Amino acid sequence: MNQILEEPFSHSELDSAYDWLCRQRLSFPASSDIWALRTDWSRIRESLLNQINTGDYCFSPLAAIKKSNGNAIHLWCSQDALVMKLLANRLSVKLKLSEKCVHVKGHGGLKYAINLTQSALPSY
Repeated sequence: MNQILEEPFSHSELDSAYDWLCRQRLSFPASSDIWALRTDWSRIRESLLNQINTGDYCFSPLAAIKKSNGNAIHLWCSQDALVMKLLANRLSVKLKLSEKCVHVKGHGGLKYAINLTQSALPSY
């Protein structure tokens, strides 16, 4: 494993990502795969953690979901979203976030980004 992910993921890290995912997808319809994941969680939890820690986990293709209003959204399956959250949580601890990431809370937001862009325009 590389330096950022040098230690294996723990059960508590996985459970934290799982809790986040359950909160994020609480209002998803009954046909959503989150409900199957929640039902099978105690059975697949250990196997999933092992796949992640050994580098054997494979992501599924991104799904295109058609909403009732006719718009399409693209969504990762619940298990993939869980693994991505697990990785993001670990990376956020290990990597220093740039102050130039204005999309992050406390870094200025959209208005700050627009002001930066407008002030840089005369140089181009």
